[in-house]
Amino acid sequence: MKKVLMLTVSFAVLAANAVSWKGIGESNWYSGPKITEADLEGKVVMVDKWGVFCPPCRALLPKMQDVWQSFKGKNFMLIGGHCQGRKDSEVQALVKANKLTFPIYEGAGLAVNEPSFRGIPFLYVVDHRGKIVYQGHNHNMAIEAAQAAILALDLPPTLLGDVVIEKGSPYKSLEKQLILGKNVTSIVKKLEKDVKNAEKRSAKQADKDNAEVASRILAAIEDARREIPAEIERKKSSNPPDALELLINYSKTFPKDSVELKKQIPELRKAAAEWKKAEKAKESEAKKRK
Repeated sequence: MKKVLMLTVSFAVLAANAVSWKGIGESNWYSGPKITEADLEGKVVMVDKWGVFCPPCRALLPKMQDVWQSFKGKNFMLIGGHCQGRKDSEVQALVKANKLTFPIYEGAGLAVNEPSFRGIPFLYVVDHRGKIVYQGHNHNMAIEAAQAAILALDLPPTLLGDVVIEKGSPYKSLEKQLILGKNVTSIVKKLEKDVKNAEKRSAKQADKDNAEVASRILAAIEDARREIPAEIERKKSSNPPDALELLINYSKTFPKDSVELKKQIPELRKAAAEWKKAEKAKESEAKKRK
């Protein structure tokens, strides 16, 4: 409950808790484009844990190349994380035979909270906010998760996260109320009250069941409250207009947390105007070339 009820987290801490990666240094590189953590920031990343001595892994490589060809250029990155020890000649032979062009490194993956696995091939997908949206051995499901994450790139963070509110639940109406841009202060207070009341001895089982749902909703709101400022920071350089819109909506939803963030609005408005002007100039230049 401490996580749910925590209502203030400094932006400096959020920035420090960015997703970090391992195994993508020069000494770990096998083939494909050389990447850095900066290249992965704000992107959907699929990691394929594989090995040269694993027949299913080798069979999957051509399909991974197809995924790379289909999704590259869409704020997507595929990383082949070889995990059977340094095998330069063996890996290079497979790269050549399968005409692989995606980045392949020894031991590449998340540096913190990487999913554990026993068998390979093992895949996981990390969305642009650093959340693992798939982990397992089914490459089709991994592809579907990546597709969904790519489609969500331009959508604002949902305040419900992965919480599914069943039909008949007293919280069903919150699906239309928990929208970024609407103040959620009163909703949070009501949910916290429901959770607290369910702890009483007189609480009925229905109250306890509802409290479990309320707790999950509160956790989802808290996740969004923590994640959105980090996304604003990421978009400030890549897409200032989106960052500005996100910041304004965030300040409406979480007014108490937005005092410092709102100070950035004038500067961000200026950056957004300059960005739009530059984009318009690019479009004009592209038309001239045609």
